[in-house]
Amino acid sequence: MSDKTCNNFKDEQRRLPKWLRRVTGYIQEKIQEPEDDLIVELETVDPKPEILTRPPKIGLALGCGGAKSLAHMGVLKVLTEHNIPIHAVAGTSMGAYIGALWATGHTIDEMYDLAAEMIDPDSLKKLADPIIPPIKGIYYGNKVKEHLRRSIGDVTFEELDRKLYIISANLNNFERIVFRSGSVLDAVHASCAMPGIIAPVEIDGKRCVDGGVADPVPVGSLRKFADVDRIIAVSTTTTLEDIDTLAKATVTAEREEALNRSWWQNKMSSLNKKLNPAAKGNILDNLSRSLTISQIRIAYDACKRADLAIQPVCHGCHWHEYSNFEKFIDLGEETALSQIGSIKKLLEPIPVETPVTTPPDITTNHEATKKYMVGESVAKRN
Repeated sequence: MSDKTCNNFKDEQRRLPKWLRRVTGYIQEKIQEPEDDLIVELETVDPKPEILTRPPKIGLALGCGGAKSLAHMGVLKVLTEHNIPIHAVAGTSMGAYIGALWATGHTIDEMYDLAAEMIDPDSLKKLADPIIPPIKGIYYGNKVKEHLRRSIGDVTFEELDRKLYIISANLNNFERIVFRSGSVLDAVHASCAMPGIIAPVEIDGKRCVDGGVADPVPVGSLRKFADVDRIIAVSTTTTLEDIDTLAKATVTAEREEALNRSWWQNKMSSLNKKLNPAAKGNILDNLSRSLTISQIRIAYDACKRADLAIQPVCHGCHWHEYSNFEKFIDLGEETALSQIGSIKKLLEPIPVETPVTTPPDITTNHEATKKYMVGESVAKRN
């Protein structure tokens, strides 16, 4: 407004009656007040509260598969090299053994050396302690247990600084057993007792056999018993996609038949084919095929429930092919590396309403972080 206009406006106001000038001034004051109040209010508004977050707890479910499950070592190697902290591990059969090695503080190099001990094809023969007559199984499994003791020791779950869950199956009442207390060695021995091959392992009155019967990839066990937020499943079991059509199922069946025949014919060549329990259509063959059918579907469902599934499946490989350990470990490493981007996304912080104290705070405490990383010796031993 120019000075001239302003003066004219003031002259006009002076010509108004006195009472009207007072009303006009009052209205002008009230019009100005809300703006002043608004300015004060904006200046005193509290800032938006910061969203609290915490690092997620990652669980690792290691499945069964005999020598093929040595691929778990390759997966653990990748997780170590990329600083992926693992809060808890659940393992079945060979996955139970490798999980126990992790929980007792073995480094990847030490695991590799243990696998290399089986490079001699006759190594399995040295672990044989046949049952005569073979009523409960072909082998007692006592030599296998002593072999496990050399690496695992006599540690208990309570003495571990890393969380470990070992899966087995109870023949008495058909339940899944999740070992999380007592002897780690006994639990691993039970989880590796292949039905029909190794005699059931009795623990506290329970007749325990291979965990792959009940939970071949123990995602569900981790969900139920471990305080984890996200789960990585590692499965070496044939995928459902391999048998989802008649043609694929036929190829898979023929491949498995060839593998079983080469193994059992070598091991039982002295028996008459009519008396060979592992021959096609006989008891061990039927048992093996039945287990395979159920494991494929249970493993498929388990992997679907995981936040991420790593599946280093080796087609045309023998479950007892321990002499080719490097092939399985390399396959696990390659498969995990191909998914490292997805694995790292699992580390995105989780929002929380109230501060959460993680035991330990793996984002700030370097010494505490080492306890949850593969390769640090943390197990308490007697």
